[in-house]
Amino acid sequence: MIRLAMATYKPSRQPHHKDCPPTVRLAHVPGAQGDHTILRNRAHSLKESDELPAILISFFYWDLFEKTITEYLYRDLALDSGAFSAHMIGATVSIDDYIDLCKRLRDMPEIRLAEVFSLDVIGDWRQSLRNAEKMWKAGIEAIPTFHGGEPWHVLIGMAKDYPKIALGGVARAKMKVKQKFAEQCFARVWPKAIHGFGYGHEDAVLGFPFHSTDASNWELGPCCFGRWKTFGEMSVRGGSQNLRAEVEFYLALERKARYRWRHEMEEVTKGLAEWNSKKRS
Repeated sequence: MIRLAMATYKPSRQPHHKDCPPTVRLAHVPGAQGDHTILRNRAHSLKESDELPAILISFFYWDLFEKTITEYLYRDLALDSGAFSAHMIGATVSIDDYIDLCKRLRDMPEIRLAEVFSLDVIGDWRQSLRNAEKMWKAGIEAIPTFHGGEPWHVLIGMAKDYPKIALGGVARAKMKVKQKFAEQCFARVWPKAIHGFGYGHEDAVLGFPFHSTDASNWELGPCCFGRWKTFGEMSVRGGSQNLRAEVEFYLALERKARYRWRHEMEEVTKGLAEWNSKKRS
């Protein structure tokens, strides 16, 4: 007689805990397709009792978001400067206005502001660093961004001077280019806490120990191109689609990443604690 042994899978930890890294944030433009899913009382909305996503909102669109902020369902939010959006249309972002908003939100616990990204200047890493320094002097612990094509010593300097950094400037690049850029950055500054702008693809989230990433394709993919993470290629498009399944996909991806990188995140968290300890001393 042949007996079949069965092993029950029991993770030793709870990597899906809401406060554990990595975090996969859903980048959202107020008024876009995602409103049908993360606004209360919409036809396809999440519920208060559901597992809620972390979101990323741009300062460039903050006025739109703030009009209905109490109606959004989210776990916490990160604030991005909106420099890229402004750059694309030839607009500018006032760092003083950005700092003022950050200070106001910091004093509003109901907003659940988790992180702030520094105001970067596309094509001028020196001014980007000056902006980060200005925000820190104003009491805003902003995360600076290292862009593809900038000198490597800038990345190393950021990793030395700040507790967490972001990688950007490659969101529209081909996946192989983005992967190669991330490889080179991690090789130079690991175990630094790193956010990946535009690194919400499954291959990136599970391929690198990012502390956090953001994804915009949860809105754009299905509604503009009929590309669904959950269902694959479909002809169903349009701005009123039910994106509940896409939210669930990224929440599941976040749980997978938390289990996959649980040991690496312990190392990153230890580094953050050491950095904060040195800052207080």
